[in-house]
Amino acid sequence: MLGRISSLNIPFKASISDKDIDNFEHSKQYFSDCYLMTTLETLSHTPNGRKVLKEQIKYDDNNPKLINCYLHDPSGEQVKYTIPTNAVVDGYEKLYRLQPNEIIRSVDISVAEYEKKYKAKPWICRVTDKFKTYAFENNLPSHFMKVFTGVEPRVIAEKDFNLDLNGYRDEVMKLFKRMDKEKEHSFVIGTGAKMLDGRTWHVYILEDVDLENNTVTVKEKRGNKPRVMSIDTALNTFKYIAGYFNSDLNTESK
Repeated sequence: MLGRISSLNIPFKASISDKDIDNFEHSKQYFSDCYLMTTLETLSHTPNGRKVLKEQIKYDDNNPKLINCYLHDPSGEQVKYTIPTNAVVDGYEKLYRLQPNEIIRSVDISVAEYEKKYKAKPWICRVTDKFKTYAFENNLPSHFMKVFTGVEPRVIAEKDFNLDLNGYRDEVMKLFKRMDKEKEHSFVIGTGAKMLDGRTWHVYILEDVDLENNTVTVKEKRGNKPRVMSIDTALNTFKYIAGYFNSDLNTESK
C-alpha cells in the first residue's frame, strides 16, 4: 500500500496555497478522472470551495515532500492519506510521467487507495477496475464530492435511466435561475451515452448560466477550453448535474 493511512488525529497546518488552487484551472486531464479534475477546479470558483480544498489537501508539516489528502470514509469519518509528491509505485508510472501536477497526482492516488479499501464507488463504475485502469478512474462526481467535502451535493438525474436532461427541464431551470443569480457555485454537468465533442460519459465544469442570452458555459479538462451553448443544446446533450452553491459548503454552520 502506498504511503501511510491513518485516522485523523493530528492537526496539520501546511494547507495548499491559493496559487496551488489557481493551478487547477490550467491543469489538463490525462486519465479517466474527469469527475475529479472538474470537481477540484469548480470548487476553486467559490470562497467556501477554496476553504474546503485547503482543509482537505495539505503539505505535511514535517516533510514538504509528502502531501496529506483527507477523505471521508463511508461512516463520515475523515481518513488521512499520505502520498509522496514524487509518487512512483508499481502501476502508477504512467500517472507520474503524464500528470505534472503533484497535488492532482496525490488526490488521484488517495482516491485509488480509498476505493481499494472501501470499494465504495457505484458498482457500474467498478466494472472497469478489473481491466487496465487505475482504481481512481471512472467514477461519479457526486460520490467523489461527498467523499472529498463530507457534504452531500445537489444532484439532478445522475443515477437515473435517462439519456438527457429534457425530462428534468423544470428542475434544471429552477437550478439555472439560482445559478444565474448566485454566481458563486461549484457545479459539474455530465454526458451519458450521447456525445459532446465526441466523448460519452464525460464530465464538464458548468461554469456559467446566462438566462438573458439563454446560454450556459461548460468546460472540459482535456482541452481546457470553455464552450458556450444554448440551454436547449445542453438539455438535449447532457445527462446529469451535480454540485454545490457556496453556502452549501459553509462548514462552520454544520
